[in-house]
Amino acid sequence: MGLDELLTKGIGIVVPIVEACGGLIIALGVGRALVVYVVNFLKKDCDEEMRKLRIRLGQSMVMGLEFLVAADILKTSVSPTWNDILFLAALIGLRTLLNFLLEYELKLLDKRTDDN
Repeated sequence: MGLDELLTKGIGIVVPIVEACGGLIIALGVGRALVVYVVNFLKKDCDEEMRKLRIRLGQSMVMGLEFLVAADILKTSVSPTWNDILFLAALIGLRTLLNFLLEYELKLLDKRTDDN
């Protein structure tokens, strides 16, 4: 077995793990947000808690997206064709834009939290 085959098999094993980690991070963030939301739902003045909740959820989403981008890069590194590279570039572009927008909103929420 050559080095190329070994790398291909190794990456084939690692990619689903990295994808699962990204999905798990997002799922855990959503689960935590849901629990905190339900706990705080009946409180009358919970604006501050909701801002913190959105920040934590956004942080989980950003981290999960980072793992998913890493998995896509690993996947494409195995046997890149021009179509794979273009698809990866488009995917990374979209995820980067989403990541940027999430981080921008998190900064705004964090600034509002600091102002209060």
